[in-house]
Amino acid sequence: MNSIITGAFGFSGRYLTQSISDEVICVSRSKKNKTNIDNDNNYLVDCDLLNKTAANNLIKQYQPKTIYHLAGSFTQNFEEDYNSNVITTKNILDAVMQFSPKSRILLIGSAAEYGLIKFEDCPIKENAQLRPYNSYGLTKIYQKFLMDYYVNQYSLDIVMARPFNIYGKGASPLLFIGNLYKQISLYKSGDISRISLGNLENKRDYIFIEDVIKHYITIMKYGTSGEIYNVASGKATLTKDLLKTILDEEGLDLSIIDSNSRPIQANDSSVIFADISKLQRLYSDR
Repeated sequence: MNSIITGAFGFSGRYLTQSISDEVICVSRSKKNKTNIDNDNNYLVDCDLLNKTAANNLIKQYQPKTIYHLAGSFTQNFEEDYNSNVITTKNILDAVMQFSPKSRILLIGSAAEYGLIKFEDCPIKENAQLRPYNSYGLTKIYQKFLMDYYVNQYSLDIVMARPFNIYGKGASPLLFIGNLYKQISLYKSGDISRISLGNLENKRDYIFIEDVIKHYITIMKYGTSGEIYNVASGKATLTKDLLKTILDEEGLDLSIIDSNSRPIQANDSSVIFADISKLQRLYSDR
């Protein structure tokens, strides 16, 4: 039995490869992204998933039991995010349909699909109206519709996780948490004397990366094909409180922080958190 993990050397991928006991095919687009993974069951494969022939060959060769499709991008450049989040997904699904139709696939959506969220919408359910306000959220919705189509038309076995705000070391510096850890590293090395952040007074649904990975594996094992599951803590945490926790873990405090409390904008919400009852049922119904 084997599993394919695309984006295996990204933030979530590195944690996931360490959590799966099966033989794992770690797929990376470029050799330069490869890092050592301490697991004898892991095999490293270069594959450009934008190349349809390469995707076909990957699936045909390994005939995976499960595919964790974590590859993707968050650049807010529509063409790049569309290629990384949509075209790679379509190429994988087409390859599975042709060469390995019994494979089970986990796709990774995003809370950005919900877009404009009002306080009265919370806790937000998976069936809430999708109102994206950025190109990343839009491409993730396209990915969701691909799942719908391939499940309904071709009976592929696909489930989707929809994570909220993930925190942990290794996050993209384009995100608040990744930017924070990057600046902490620069501060400790003496390259900067202050850490500059944005608004710390909003409340978001933060969830630790190791919990996220646990839920991904559970959704893969027990989720219903064609369904979406919010992956979140189910509670709103003040961003400043999370900041204090991280700084404390790093032996630092708020005295080194400069925050920019910019005016609330139209696409901002002061409080966002998820309804995770659907995810919780995967654990309680076992």
